[in-house]
Amino acid sequence: MPSLTDISVIIVAQDAADTIEAACASVRWAAEVIVVDSGSTDGTVALAEAAGARVVHEPWRGYTGQKQFAAELCRHDWVLIVDSDEEVTDELAAEIAGLFAGDGAGLAGVDVCDMPRRNFVLGRHVRAWDPDRQARLFHRGRAVWGEDALHDTMRASADGRLVRLRGALLHKRCSGAGFEDYFSGRRMDERLMLVARELHGKGRRAGWWDVAFRPPLAFLKFYVAKGGWRDGVFGLLMAQKAWVSVQLKYAALWSLGRER
Repeated sequence: MPSLTDISVIIVAQDAADTIEAACASVRWAAEVIVVDSGSTDGTVALAEAAGARVVHEPWRGYTGQKQFAAELCRHDWVLIVDSDEEVTDELAAEIAGLFAGDGAGLAGVDVCDMPRRNFVLGRHVRAWDPDRQARLFHRGRAVWGEDALHDTMRASADGRLVRLRGALLHKRCSGAGFEDYFSGRRMDERLMLVARELHGKGRRAGWWDVAFRPPLAFLKFYVAKGGWRDGVFGLLMAQKAWVSVQLKYAALWSLGRER
């Protein structure tokens, strides 16, 4: 494993006892690992501390706000974001180490690095969701934070200042999440309204075309174009999940347009 003295890792967590140990272990090579916990009651904090992380308690500020807060705690300008249910593969760690070799020559003129993420649902890799690239390694003095409602986003300050890495993050590989975590209507409703309100605030509106055609197109994208059919019933379920998610998102956006 590499040993990096100029990089900080931040992990935002709440009730992640089933995954926090693996997340911390995957970045034990970093100069510091900071876990920002927003009120865990399941042993997450003790497990993170036992893994060598520095734990800071902070009430939830939102997906982006919480990570901005965490980044300000870091000793180093180069920061890697790892979610509490993610792991950094050895290949990605080695690739990052290569960027920092030779006094960081590989990072000259770079603001942000993104990387693919391999997602797991019910213990299986969802190949149709690949490559799911995530901008997670950044220089906190140069990168620009986005304002997405549901996910933290990061972009370079100018064209040509983004590096695309090949090593992957693993998402929910060892998670104990069950059927309700992935297919619960309540959980889906909470998240989709955040997205619908964000789109509405940006001036987006949903018409008949969006409601009629976007859901089946999402199904075809994940089941046919991206090869979900190769995974049998599992692949079919993932494509149907995409159909339902898109349908509800645009139905919510359409509803907001009528209410206002």
